[in-house]
Amino acid sequence: MAELSSLRQTAVHVSLDSFRCNIRLLKELLAPQVKLMAVVKADAYGHGLIPMARAAAMAGADYLGLAIAEEGVALRLAGIDLPMLVFGALNQEGMLAAARHGLIITVFTPSDIRSAQQASIQAGKTLEIHIKIDTGMARIGLRTLEELQSVLNTIDTCPQLRLTGVFTHFADAQNADQSYTQLQLDHFKRLLQYVPSGLLVHAAASAALLMRHDAHFGMVRSGIALYGYPPTPVNPGFKPCLRFVAEVIYVKQIGAGESVSYGCTYHAREPITVATLAVGYADGYPRALSNKGRVLIRNHSCPVIGLICMDQLMVDATGVPGVQAGDQAVLIGAQGDDFVGADELAQAIDTIPYEILLLPSSRVPRVYTDGEEQDAD
Repeated sequence: MAELSSLRQTAVHVSLDSFRCNIRLLKELLAPQVKLMAVVKADAYGHGLIPMARAAAMAGADYLGLAIAEEGVALRLAGIDLPMLVFGALNQEGMLAAARHGLIITVFTPSDIRSAQQASIQAGKTLEIHIKIDTGMARIGLRTLEELQSVLNTIDTCPQLRLTGVFTHFADAQNADQSYTQLQLDHFKRLLQYVPSGLLVHAAASAALLMRHDAHFGMVRSGIALYGYPPTPVNPGFKPCLRFVAEVIYVKQIGAGESVSYGCTYHAREPITVATLAVGYADGYPRALSNKGRVLIRNHSCPVIGLICMDQLMVDATGVPGVQAGDQAVLIGAQGDDFVGADELAQAIDTIPYEILLLPSSRVPRVYTDGEEQDAD
């Protein structure tokens, strides 16, 4: 795949330097006793699971956060030995895989715990568990003191399990109005009075860890901020890690009144220069950005014109002196003094930066820069 990855100059460049810098920057914001979980779920937010997990370990992350057991199995097979917590609910097969590979799982019902005990016995290994408390997200987790006591009583009957943590997740921590977050935090603290002492307590993800130091407890969990997009106005200097680029493959002139692309949604008001790029929605540049997005070519901003095609898109490059086939276009990232961020594109199509970062498809190679060399994935 490394030989083929350079045939088309559409690629995602990922700076491991920036990622490690973001981790170290975040650790400087934490009290010495507060651990940091680097969240690498969902292919490390589109940046690449294994390379980013290795970089997190190198930069001093204490834990890794996952969504599904498969992610943890892949990391263990890659030789990564940091503690890893799977946030999501697991079926019996997932619990068995977690037990075999030394993953920490999330539990919140007596049924979960009995299944975990069975998986632990089958694997012949002790299974580490964290209790999830739902304080207002209404997704997964126990909600009441009665449910908590039932869970704790069931754990007491399962000697193969080792309870080491308890956590919650805030639903609205990025909001300037912190009233709902405060309600969640108060509920969490009330239930914490009834859990065994010595557990690792964690609640704050990226937004809360930047805005609510009173919610740091024993560990914080950071995902989107570590990739350079903190979800709050508080930004101590995080650097975006991902740069999405494509090649200009054709340049032409069209006259006033001529249309561009399917559906004739764009008509030139005057003669313009159109540059066609070797990238489309099959590569993860969303069709919703048709007539809304922009790219950078030769340090100039060029609006996307017409409907984005499966494999190509067109931009107005009229203001770009000397534009030609072979030029690099930046879809996400910096060029010269300008920057197109995932947050900018997200705002243009009413979504969130998380989704934009996850869009580049598997046919777009990831190229990792660590200050010394580049490797194609």
